[in-house]
Amino acid sequence: MPSSVHIDSYREWSGGQAQSLGLALALAARGEETHFIVQPGSELAARIRGTHLSWEAMPLRGLIGLSSAGRLARRLRGIGPDIVHIHESASHVVAGMAARVAGKPKIIVTRRTERPLRSGWVGVGKYRLWCDKLICVSEAIKRRYLNGGLPEKLLTVIPDFVDCRHFDPAAAPARDSATSPTVLIVGQLSPDKGHRILLWAMREVIRRTPDACLRIVGQGEEEPRLRAQAQRLGLGTRVEFTGFLPDVRSALAQADVFVQPSLLEGLGLAVLEAMAMARPVVVSDAGGLPELVARSETGLVVPAGDAGALTEAILSLLQNPDRARHMGAAGRERALRQFDRSMIVERMLALYDEVLSEARR
Repeated sequence: MPSSVHIDSYREWSGGQAQSLGLALALAARGEETHFIVQPGSELAARIRGTHLSWEAMPLRGLIGLSSAGRLARRLRGIGPDIVHIHESASHVVAGMAARVAGKPKIIVTRRTERPLRSGWVGVGKYRLWCDKLICVSEAIKRRYLNGGLPEKLLTVIPDFVDCRHFDPAAAPARDSATSPTVLIVGQLSPDKGHRILLWAMREVIRRTPDACLRIVGQGEEEPRLRAQAQRLGLGTRVEFTGFLPDVRSALAQADVFVQPSLLEGLGLAVLEAMAMARPVVVSDAGGLPELVARSETGLVVPAGDAGALTEAILSLLQNPDRARHMGAAGRERALRQFDRSMIVERMLALYDEVLSEARR
């Protein structure tokens, strides 16, 4: 059984941290020797305290992180893992250097962003120097990195997972039939997520379906501008900003349509969660989003940035509840077949074994 150290220095909580912690917990539950290193004061550090994982906090970002490289190398020598799995880019240089100095561990890195690679050693260079296998969570990311100059043999595609036992519509409160037709979006309030496009679309959706409403779950830099836009468009009380919700299952259970109109997206974990909860989805064709959806079976795909197409897709599901229910049920089946956590963990373990086998040749 391969032993592994997982490193995630992101300070906030997002889909990437849900994935890194979920993977480590799943490996530990299987009896794999697993250790986690997190950034001091991070949300991940707060959440990991309530688990049975072996873990510690260590500065791994910026100049302070660089000064910690030697300390990290000594810790890796002491722990003696077979694999060092780096889950985000900010700590890659520090953790990669430390792992190479430590000698034994093979380095696996996961990338969840479709953003182009930067040049130099902080971009392409760190993958050539301090990475034995780069996991892309979508084919779109793999294409981006191939075009950025990384060799294909370095890259593999393993998508993010969803825990379909946790996101189970059968365990959620029943939807109140008197609830207004509800469109839901979940995610960080940032320009890439396409909230502004959705608000434009909702103006026409509400004009044609006056009792419809939009729930926006999440927080971020865009919130003041989005609130102002909603007021300018006259959406008033038909738009609700909930802020961050630690558990989105109830919000998903009460939604009629889940929407992800991103302009840039590596894969889209929130879409997987909506599918697992048997919600029909409408997504843009940005990045890896179309890879999640069986078009016209589990959801609809529209051109990124096209508010008109987004409007028609949302209306087509709100105005045809039977079709929406069938899509939602098909989406849960797709999530179970292709993206359930147990299945993705098996693929991850197979990759660990492959990398270690190559090292022994």
